[in-house]
Amino acid sequence: MIASSIGYPPLRRAASRLRGRHCRAVLLVLTLAGFLSAPVWAQTQIARTRHNLTPSGPGSIRSAEPSGVCVFCHTPHNANPSRGLWNRELPGITYQLYASSTLVAQLNQPTGSSRLCLSCHDGVLAMGNLRVPPKGAPITLGPLSGPAVLGTSLADDHPVSFVYNSALALSRSGLADPLTLPSAIRLDDTGQLQCTSCHDAHQDRQPNFLRMDNRSGALCAACHRPRLWDGSTHATSRATWNGTGTNPWPSATFSTVAENACLSCHRPHAAGHPQRLLAQALEPATCTVCHGGTVAAKNVEVEFSKPFRHPIESNQWLHDPNENPALMPRHVACMDCHNPHAVTSTPGTPPAASGWLRGVSSVTIGGSVIADPSFQYEVCFKCHGLSEPATLGLTRQSGTRNTRLKLDPNNPSFHPVAASGRNAAILGLEPGYSASSIIACTNCHNNDDWTATGTSPAGPHGSRFEPILERQYQTNDPTIESAQNFDLCYQCHNRSFLTNDQARTFPHNRHLATAQAPCAACHDAHGSRQNAHLIDFMLRDRTGKTVVTPSRAQGRLEYVSLGPGRGQCYLQCHGVNHEPSSY
Repeated sequence: MIASSIGYPPLRRAASRLRGRHCRAVLLVLTLAGFLSAPVWAQTQIARTRHNLTPSGPGSIRSAEPSGVCVFCHTPHNANPSRGLWNRELPGITYQLYASSTLVAQLNQPTGSSRLCLSCHDGVLAMGNLRVPPKGAPITLGPLSGPAVLGTSLADDHPVSFVYNSALALSRSGLADPLTLPSAIRLDDTGQLQCTSCHDAHQDRQPNFLRMDNRSGALCAACHRPRLWDGSTHATSRATWNGTGTNPWPSATFSTVAENACLSCHRPHAAGHPQRLLAQALEPATCTVCHGGTVAAKNVEVEFSKPFRHPIESNQWLHDPNENPALMPRHVACMDCHNPHAVTSTPGTPPAASGWLRGVSSVTIGGSVIADPSFQYEVCFKCHGLSEPATLGLTRQSGTRNTRLKLDPNNPSFHPVAASGRNAAILGLEPGYSASSIIACTNCHNNDDWTATGTSPAGPHGSRFEPILERQYQTNDPTIESAQNFDLCYQCHNRSFLTNDQARTFPHNRHLATAQAPCAACHDAHGSRQNAHLIDFMLRDRTGKTVVTPSRAQGRLEYVSLGPGRGQCYLQCHGVNHEPSSY
């Protein structure tokens, strides 16, 4: 009983003498009557919150007419519903409910305490529209306004009025079993999660009437347990907003990424993008609001303004956490390569995947879909290893641009990404590279401004060089040989060795310097399914110009290996017929 619980001795002694259901009902009425005017309660509980709508209330919304604190929600007589002794009308509204591809729970129209909360927070009826108004002048408060209004669309709000039980937790990964919820989180008598599961309308010891402190996402994590979250960068980062650009946490009371935790990306109410309650209305902004030079140490956003980039601004919101790379519609989003719940800053030595790629669906060298990558190239293969690309590119003799097929270690030759290369006798490599070296996709596909000691972020976000290359690599025919035009190749292959023809090696200088043939005319930088030495002749360059054609007399387009340092070519190139040309 409310009065006795705050230490009102006469009423407590009276309660001990009363017996029977009737007496308890009488006492409840007396208690509620006292509750409406009890000064101790008013000072210590709801009276000090914004839910005190009397003239003495601390909030900006107050009635001009004096009344009891509780009358705006409760009445001891003629309540509807009787549970909660509700003193407000409940209009017959059909609310638009939250929907998401990751939602498993069966949602209902708001019930129980959620329906009661919405009688003010949907903004439809005046707050002074009471079933049993206090005596005296009528309450003239209008409908609730401002950010506390949820409206009649709950699509951008955390779902309520659904049964949260152990079966739901088993069917939806990342949910805690409700039997393990902390005592502060409450389900109603039917096992449904309601507004009152997270909010206590009578106390505001925490912001927004939350039932517990949400620092480091503690309230969210009571129910939500994302895989690999513990120890991840977003769960532990002490980075703060530097005050420039858009405030990533406009309504938060915490200052670091770790303290804001879930609120760094999500909003439980009025989410910018309803599905999965993401804070920003634009998909890239979910990440770039922090990774645009405002919170994270390196500015990734600026890389997407370069001419060659992963086009995250196109086909927004197609990405789905449950998507199958083998079946998903073509798109690219930050979340295709980075799982924000799982990322860490752990480096990865090729071919191992770094912590930035942890927890991302991937595709193995054999074409199988997996939930986590072991190797960096497996993340790339989810888009570049299951089908032919839709963009313009070089047309080669093999007829495929599928990167996974070209890098297959079972091929006659391949760049050493998934395994060390086949040519154990390879010559002319730069110091630090050998026949046993393994490189990563990002050794070539990388930010053109990146340096090991610089501030620009690594990775294939964007570049001035097509197709998202760290250095220049000219493929059009003809191309004048220079350190700049073939800078990407000369990162690993010694230029002097190649431009000064060596005995018992292919005469590169004759082709590069004299004929001005690009490296790409003969070599596919990923690999060849037919030949050694990455040989897969380029039939047409990116402009559509014909480069290599079959030989004139025999109609052959073929490379024949005759052993180390020896071979023959059957083809036409630059008007010169090779039938064959030997070296």
